[in-house]
Amino acid sequence: MANLFSLRGVPVFATFFLWAFGTGGMQLARPLFAASFGVPLVLVTLVTSANSVASLIAGPVTGFAVDRLGRKPLLILGVSLRGMSAFLEFFAGSYTDFLFLEFFGAIGISMWVTGSSVLVADMSSVENRGRVVAARNVAARLGFISGPLVGAAIATILDLRWVFLFNAATKIAIVVIVFWFVRETHPESARQAAKGQAPAEPLSPAMFLSRPFLIIAFVAFVVTMMAQGIFNSLFPVYLQGKEGFSTTDLGTFMTLASFMMLVVSMPNGYLVDMRGRKITLVPGLLVLGVSAYLLGVAGDYGAVMLAIILYGIGEGVCFGASQAYAMDLAPEQRRGSFLGIWALVNNLGGAVAPVLIGAVAQQFGFYTAFTALAVLFAIVASVMFAFGPDTRPRRAAPAAAAA
Repeated sequence: MANLFSLRGVPVFATFFLWAFGTGGMQLARPLFAASFGVPLVLVTLVTSANSVASLIAGPVTGFAVDRLGRKPLLILGVSLRGMSAFLEFFAGSYTDFLFLEFFGAIGISMWVTGSSVLVADMSSVENRGRVVAARNVAARLGFISGPLVGAAIATILDLRWVFLFNAATKIAIVVIVFWFVRETHPESARQAAKGQAPAEPLSPAMFLSRPFLIIAFVAFVVTMMAQGIFNSLFPVYLQGKEGFSTTDLGTFMTLASFMMLVVSMPNGYLVDMRGRKITLVPGLLVLGVSAYLLGVAGDYGAVMLAIILYGIGEGVCFGASQAYAMDLAPEQRRGSFLGIWALVNNLGGAVAPVLIGAVAQQFGFYTAFTALAVLFAIVASVMFAFGPDTRPRRAAPAAAAA
């Protein structure tokens, strides 16, 4: 098992930074560019949903493919597809063109997300996985902090379309790094099983019907609703419609959210390794619920800022803990296949959430949509607290501390 906390891990973490750097700019540009075609709010959110719909298929397929072909080939292919779609979006002449290219690019996004998660799972263990996931998140959050600011500057000085070229350039850099500097982590046991030289560990459907998987799937679904449905889809349009807010303010808020995720990621990683995944997951869900409600009632700059700070804290906690939880459940020989199904769950939330919340917001207003999600967070936190087992028992904390 390679050690990500050595020089060997530097190129891996660099790819996470670059991915988030370009994607951070896209978070700002995607909904605003879709809205620039004068389409209804639901169609603006449909662009985000299209990303997740494509990933519903691409995620599981990628998972099974990385078990047979290895991690690197699928990572390179996925990044290349996303870079190509981002480049072509610069020339999009209609909402339909943009929607199609985002759908096409989402296949590459899913391949990257699933493949890179398997890579991280390969290079970590249950004793240090919380910290490894946290370190990955730190690298990504540094990109998300700078990405929206660069994206806003590009959109202000040039045009929204140039943000797409910026995103494409970051993907080219990732391909170079993965090809030359990232080693293959495909386990030899899995490689032999894929070639028929050894019996493969069965991927039983019972794994996905177990209580731990069903509960963490519910958690992931609701967290994705907040990230994709509100923050990445409705929030830019919601803020633009408020008097006194500019595109620069939007970039600032997105950067602030990523900064808060950055601040909590490593402390949360140490905590989930020493005390278990559940101890931070439940409070994180409640914080996200409060954030959703505050966004619905926010009337001025300070109130929006508070809601965004809480969102960054809650998202940073929940994302790291839930990813470590899912990786803990994945069997080594079928890690790609298992995490591919896990990606399906996350993408299902991303596919449903933007359109569902967008429809509620259009019919009943932003307040109702945000408040309904806040209530859902309270429910899922209660379910995790009452019924969710922990995949990292506390009795193993001394080993984690010594790792």
